[in-house]
Amino acid sequence: MKAATPASTIDELHDKENRIAVHSKSTEELAMALFVYRLCALPWLVDAAPHLIAISEKFGLQAPVYWFVKQTFFRHFCGGETPEECISSMDKLAQSGINCILDLSVEADLHLDANAPAPTEGGKYHRDEQQADVIAKMIKTCMTTAAGGVKDNAMVAIKVTAFSPPELLLRLNQVIAALDQSFLDNQANGLIDAQGVRQVMNRVLPAPISEDQAMQRESLVAHLEKNKASLDVIEFRKLFNLQGPARDVWWKTDSQDAKAVLLTSEDLEAYDRMIARLEDACSLARDLKVGVMVDAEQSYFQDAIDHVAVNLQRKFNANKNQQPTIFNTYQMYTKSARGRLELDVALSERENFTFAAKLVRGAYMVSERKRAEEMGYSSPICDTLEDTHASYNGGVKFLLNKIKQHQDATGESVTNTTSPIVFMVASHNRDSVILTIEEMEKNNVHAQSGVVQFGQLFGMQDQLSYTLGRNGYAIYKYLPYGMIDEVIPYLLRRAQENSSVLGGVAVERQLMWEEVKDRITGKATKPAVSSSPDVTITTTTTSV
Repeated sequence: MKAATPASTIDELHDKENRIAVHSKSTEELAMALFVYRLCALPWLVDAAPHLIAISEKFGLQAPVYWFVKQTFFRHFCGGETPEECISSMDKLAQSGINCILDLSVEADLHLDANAPAPTEGGKYHRDEQQADVIAKMIKTCMTTAAGGVKDNAMVAIKVTAFSPPELLLRLNQVIAALDQSFLDNQANGLIDAQGVRQVMNRVLPAPISEDQAMQRESLVAHLEKNKASLDVIEFRKLFNLQGPARDVWWKTDSQDAKAVLLTSEDLEAYDRMIARLEDACSLARDLKVGVMVDAEQSYFQDAIDHVAVNLQRKFNANKNQQPTIFNTYQMYTKSARGRLELDVALSERENFTFAAKLVRGAYMVSERKRAEEMGYSSPICDTLEDTHASYNGGVKFLLNKIKQHQDATGESVTNTTSPIVFMVASHNRDSVILTIEEMEKNNVHAQSGVVQFGQLFGMQDQLSYTLGRNGYAIYKYLPYGMIDEVIPYLLRRAQENSSVLGGVAVERQLMWEEVKDRITGKATKPAVSSSPDVTITTTTTSV
C-alpha cells in the first residue's frame, strides 16, 4: 500500500463511501448507534429530555429512565462507570491508531441557595472542599488508568470546578474581571503607569491591614514612578497574580465580609487549597507522562479557569525538552477567544514555557445565551455560525503560523518536545479537519511530530477519527466515564449542544445502514486496511 500523504488523507476524508469506521464495529454496536443518532436528530426529544429526566427524578421514577439512558446513550457516548471499565474501549481504539482522553464526568455548576445555612464547622466551603478532596483522588486514579493503556501519550480531562467550591471560582472570576476592567479604564495605548496602578489599588484591592503592608504597596508603586515605568496587560496581570511573589502585599486581608472585599481571608485560604489539589494531581500526571486537558466551562467561571491553567502551565510546561503536561481549552465560539489565544501565546513566549491548547468550538451555547438574555448583558457567543467558523479556523492558522516562524528561525523541524506550541484541533467539523491538514503541510508540520493533534468525542464522527488514525495523525477520542446519574449532564449536552451535528451526520448514518444491510444479506466485505500501522510520535525524549 502507498505511504499516506496529506493529499491521500484528505481524499479519504472526502470519500463518502469510506467505511473504515464501521468495519471495526459489531452489528449490535452499529444498530445501537443508528438508534441513538435517530433519537438525537429529533428536536422535540432533545428539547424535552431535561424536563423528562427532572420530572422522573421528582416523582422517584428515575430508575427506568436511567436504565434506558444507560442501555442507549450511555453505551454509545461513554466508556463505562469506572476507569477500569474504559480499558477495553481504550485497547480497541488503540488497534486503529486512536488514543484516549479519559474523563471523569463529574460536573459542578453554580446552584447557590441563599437560604441554606452555613456549615457550623470548617467554614462555608467545608462541604464543597470535602467533595473536592474525594474527586481529586478519583482523578488521580483516572490518571493511573490512562497511563496503563497500550498507547503512549494518553491524556485525562479535568474540570477546575471539580477541585474547588463553585462559589470560590465565581468570586475569583469577579476579581479577574475587575482587574481587567481597571486596566482598560486606566491604560493609554495598551500601557498603564504608576498612577493607574494606584487607581487599581483603590478600586479593586482590599484595604491594607497593617502599616507595613501599606508601606510595601507604596514602595512598589514608587518604584514604578521613579523609573517612569508602564506595564502592558501581561505585566499588569503578573504584578497582581494571586500566585505571584507580591500576593500578600496586594491581597492579604483579615476581612470576612464578602461584600466589603472581593476576596476574604477565607477565600484566600480556600484558593490555596484548590491550587494544592491541582498541583498534586498535575505532578502525578507529569510523573506518569500523561497530559492534562483543562476543560473550558461556563463563562462565569472561565476567567478563573484560565488564571488557574496559565499558572499550571508556568510550572509544568517549563521544561523545553519535555512534552507539555497542561493544555488549556479555548472555546472559539466566544467573541473573546481569538484575543485570549494570542495573548496567552505571547505570555508563553515571554516566560519561556510551552503553550499547549485544545481548540473547541464550544459546548455551552444554549445555556450561555439564555443566561445573557436573563441577566441583560451581551451574549459572549459569536452572533453567527460563520463567525464561529472564522474564529476557529483563524485560531488554527494563527498557531500553525507561529510554529512555522519558530522552524524558520531555528532551521529545525519541531516535535512535541521541542515545539513552543502544541495544540489539539478538537472538532467534528470535517472542513476544519481538512483545513488543518492542508495548513500543516503548508507550514511543514509533519503528522507524526505530535505537534498538532486531533480530537473527537467517543461515539461521534468516527469516520474522521479512524481515517486520521490509519494515516498516522495524532488522534484522540474523548472518553467520559462515571455513574449514570453523574453523567446525565454530559449526555444532555451531547444532545443539546450537538443536535445540529448529530442531525447532520447523514453520510455516516448511511454508511452504518449500508454496512448492516450488507452483513444481513451476506454482502459485507473485509476492509482493505483493518487497523492502523504502528505509528510513533516523534520526540527527542520520553519524559514529560
